[in-house]
Amino acid sequence: MSRFALRPIIAGLSLTLAAGALSGTALAAAATDATTAAPAATAPHGGPAGKGPHAGPGEHRRWEGMRDSLWIPGLGPIGKKEVDQLKLNTQQQGLFKTAQDAQRDLGKSMHDAGRSRHKLLDDQVNGGKLDPRALLDQETQNRKQFEGQADQVKQKWLAVWDSLSDGQRGQVTQFVKQRQARWEADRAEHKGERHGKPGGPEGHRPPPPPAGAPAPADKPAG
Repeated sequence: MSRFALRPIIAGLSLTLAAGALSGTALAAAATDATTAAPAATAPHGGPAGKGPHAGPGEHRRWEGMRDSLWIPGLGPIGKKEVDQLKLNTQQQGLFKTAQDAQRDLGKSMHDAGRSRHKLLDDQVNGGKLDPRALLDQETQNRKQFEGQADQVKQKWLAVWDSLSDGQRGQVTQFVKQRQARWEADRAEHKGERHGKPGGPEGHRPPPPPAGAPAPADKPAG
C-alpha cells in the first residue's frame, strides 16, 4: 500500500479523534489559535474545517476574530467587537484570559497528538507492518485525555458567563439573537440559490458567523 493510498486513513483517524475529543461541547479547534490549530473538528457555531494560517486574507481575519472571541458553551462565540461592548471588569477579564489560555493549550495538545499519531503510522508504513490495534489504542488514550481537558475548558468558559451581570447577559442575548437572524437570512438566500440553479450542491449550509459579524452583502441584480 502506497503512502498516498494511506492518506485517507490518516485523515479519517484525525477526524475521529478530534470529533471524539470535543463531543458534546461547543468548543472546537476552530476557535483555537491558528498557529496551533489541531485537525479540524466540527461543533455548533464552530469555524470552517480546513481553514487556518494558510487561508486567504479574508479567512485569516476570520480566524483572528474567532481566536479573540468569548466562547459560551452551547451558544458559541461572541465576537471581539461585542466583547468590547460588554466592558468586562478586571475580574471578568482575568477569567476570560484564563479560559482563552486553557483553550489554546487544548488545541496545542490535540496538534501534538496528531503529529504523534502520524509518526506512529509512518513508522508502521516504513517498517512494512501495519498495526491498527496500536493506532486505536493510542487514539483511545488521547480521546480520554482530551475529553477531560475539554470539560475543564468548558467549565472555565462557564465561569466567565457566571461572572456576567444581568445587564451583560442581556447584551449577549441580543448579540445571539442578531446572529441567529443573520444566519436564517443567509440560509434562506442559499436555499433560493440552490432552487434557482439545478445541479447545485444540495444540503450545503455555511456555519453561522460570530455574533456581531457584518451581515452578508446583497448581491447585485443580474
